[in-house]
Amino acid sequence: MRMQNANQKTRFLASYIPNPKERRTILTCFILMICLFFIGIVVISLNHQQLMVQEYKHYKGLLKQFGSVSRIIYFAVLAIYPVFLLVKWKGLKTIQWRGFQLKGFIQLIAKLVRKWHVPLALTATGIVLLHGYLAIMRGFKWDFTNITGILSFILLIFLLFMGLKRFKKKDNKWHLKLAIGFLVLFMIHATF
Repeated sequence: MRMQNANQKTRFLASYIPNPKERRTILTCFILMICLFFIGIVVISLNHQQLMVQEYKHYKGLLKQFGSVSRIIYFAVLAIYPVFLLVKWKGLKTIQWRGFQLKGFIQLIAKLVRKWHVPLALTATGIVLLHGYLAIMRGFKWDFTNITGILSFILLIFLLFMGLKRFKKKDNKWHLKLAIGFLVLFMIHATF
């Protein structure tokens, strides 16, 4: 029975991610993200009393720390788009400096951002979940910041699903469109 469940999970991922090595990496990162999320929940729960008596200004600072870390990671995740645009740019071949051709360096960067795109996205998503948990734990208000945070998270869920479809290029560029929408929404959320 256990082997059958493992095969079903593998088949589900295999239907989206054809490369077995990439599939293992993503599954490992996903499991690691879930474990870190639950460790974060346990640590927050163990310090619940201390967090509740903390002055709101300090609590909000802690909340913003989680948001800032996830924002920095998401910027690294979003770096894939401009780097891939540079790789496709035909004029890149002509740029040289003292015999050093820029195209080779950009291709190396493209390989790195491609390799780390999904693991970093999953890591940032785990941090966003903790950020949301902390926000709800101290009392939720229907204000502009919280509404844009909720909308950003809903968009993030669709973005992750379209990311799975992107592996087989069956997303009709929705992954990119949702990523741009998510960037705009989470920047509004972070700014106001």
